[in-house]
Amino acid sequence: MTTRRTVISGAAGLAATAPTAAFAQATARPKFHAAVMHVPIEVPITADALEATRKRNSEAMVAAIESVMKSDPKPRVVVFPVLQYTSARRAVSGVPMSAVAVDLVTEHLDKSIFAPVIEACRRYNCYVSTSTQEKVPQLPGKFFHTGFIMGPEGLVLRSPKTQAQSAPEVFYLRDIQADYLKIFGPDSIMPVVDTPIGKLACYVEGEAEVLEVSRMLAAKGAEVILHTSMESDETPWLALKQAIGFQCHVFLLTGATSRFIQANKTETEWAGGAATIVGPDGKILGMKGGKDEGSVIAEVDLAAIDAAKKKFGRNTIPAWGLYKDLYKD
Repeated sequence: MTTRRTVISGAAGLAATAPTAAFAQATARPKFHAAVMHVPIEVPITADALEATRKRNSEAMVAAIESVMKSDPKPRVVVFPVLQYTSARRAVSGVPMSAVAVDLVTEHLDKSIFAPVIEACRRYNCYVSTSTQEKVPQLPGKFFHTGFIMGPEGLVLRSPKTQAQSAPEVFYLRDIQADYLKIFGPDSIMPVVDTPIGKLACYVEGEAEVLEVSRMLAAKGAEVILHTSMESDETPWLALKQAIGFQCHVFLLTGATSRFIQANKTETEWAGGAATIVGPDGKILGMKGGKDEGSVIAEVDLAAIDAAKKKFGRNTIPAWGLYKDLYKD
């Protein structure tokens, strides 16, 4: 983490009551707009249809990015639903995990199926998040469900699921923690990345049901969590997301699947939940759900995090020294 220091000449009392323009500029917190998507996904119905389906889903993502970039100001962050290339229904269509899993670790995104989205990130200087089925060369035979962030520079951050339920073939970091840390280092589980617009993290759908995940990201300095999701009406998602924003004092940006499209079915299957933007005081800044598809855009002002911590921090920030021993096995 970089610490910025500003030296102000002149009387200390005057500087405290009337900061100079240079001081105000140096201490200003990033402010930008973000878009969360409530969009459909096409399901590959067979292994033979996988590549064509994945290409159409990629084209749909780029079209969605182009659409939100017509707004003024343009969003710097766009959060898509979970598995926007192959869908969470991939398993029921009989397409094996080995066929859809990609290598994010050693392969350049701009030379893969993600290239069109990377190009859009560069065109608009923005960050885009979704998730993918992942294979890791150092862990042969193991597959992950990984949330990741793309940007103008390519892969910005990857964050495999730690424990939330997923497809039967998915490995969780809780089960191979020691091996994973040996390969990727001490900060690789629930990572946070510093970007020009603030400290970003991401996770996948049910990880938001485990408050400790959000707590840990916030403890690592995350200011904005990009939540790529698919939601059912059985889970009180809105309450959970508002609680995360309020208790962790972060912006939570959730992209959610609206419906599933299958070429061999005449009717589409609608999902539950909603794409939402929640502020660090728990208030909903934007939401789109039900059968209302598209995007919702809201301003993300990181100064609101400081204000929320000052107002509510005494009640909501854990006393880690008190609780850490209670979490031991």
